[in-house]
Amino acid sequence: MHKIKINSETGSSTLIIGGSVRDLLSYLPDKKLFIITDNNVRKLYGNTFPPGEVLNIESGEQSKSLEVIGELCRRLIEQGADRSSFILGFGGGVVCDVAGMVASVYMRGVRHGFVSTTLLSQVDASIGGKTGVNLGPYKNIIGTFRQPEFVICDQTMLSTLSEEEYLSGLGELVKHAVIGDRELYFDISDNLKKLLERNPASLEDIIYRSVKIKAMIVRRDPLEKGSRRLLNFGHTFGHPVEMANHLPHGIAVMKGMIIASELSVWCGEMPLVEQRLLVKMMSQLTITSDDDLPADVMSLITRDKKSETGFLNVVLLRAIGKAVIRKIPFSEIEAFLGSRVKNNL
Repeated sequence: MHKIKINSETGSSTLIIGGSVRDLLSYLPDKKLFIITDNNVRKLYGNTFPPGEVLNIESGEQSKSLEVIGELCRRLIEQGADRSSFILGFGGGVVCDVAGMVASVYMRGVRHGFVSTTLLSQVDASIGGKTGVNLGPYKNIIGTFRQPEFVICDQTMLSTLSEEEYLSGLGELVKHAVIGDRELYFDISDNLKKLLERNPASLEDIIYRSVKIKAMIVRRDPLEKGSRRLLNFGHTFGHPVEMANHLPHGIAVMKGMIIASELSVWCGEMPLVEQRLLVKMMSQLTITSDDDLPADVMSLITRDKKSETGFLNVVLLRAIGKAVIRKIPFSEIEAFLGSRVKNNL
């Protein structure tokens, strides 16, 4: 078991990598507990829930909405939750986003923690204190920053994931290596067979090293004013692909990573030989960039929360393990996308 601490202006968080859900009670305060989970997780793990009120949401991205946040807050009021109550998000990325946001806005903020049940949430969604819900086609456009007090990442829970869900989590795990740790990238590549087989020992080590990268970036920039934007690698194009093709988040991000690496070469930041290393890893995971970007991709990009007037803050690669943030005019993004379509005809 490994523990990682994040101390920042948005709160303090302890990440327990390789922890066990059986130890959950030792991390919970002696206050009234409210558990936010989804239908699938409750069926699988409801018998492990600690004593408390359970608030169910529907499984899936449709639950990331202001309507769901409002409904959960209404139910908390009805069940007597006050400022001393504790909210436990027990589930994957959607549950962690929703539970974290409810905890940050209910009565202007109550304490909360997570039991992270998917690979995607163990390496990304539950880590770092960002919460968010969607508004129509705009993903995570409404949200807050608030650190969970703890995140329990129990790798034995990953055995229940579908192949698609598991692959989605690998996408964010690979992303951390691509932006910040070349050695980790090649270790993932060398151990890909064991990781795909969900070998617990291999998973704990790789997840720990991946989360260390994200934790280091979050400590430096908890409110995403600078270097934390590096964690958005693959998301600029991945989000439109995700929404247009109804793909799992991490799979769409991997497709977005390929497109971002193409842009990195197009801008002269990344040698083609390095870009091919990324494409090779993606092909081993059966990921290509073939899914169409939506026709209104530029409209979505210009309204992205990473955009400024006339420019987009884009994460590019100089090499595997070395990412940079560049401010690129919308006109150049449009020219790149146009050349990409022309080359694919």
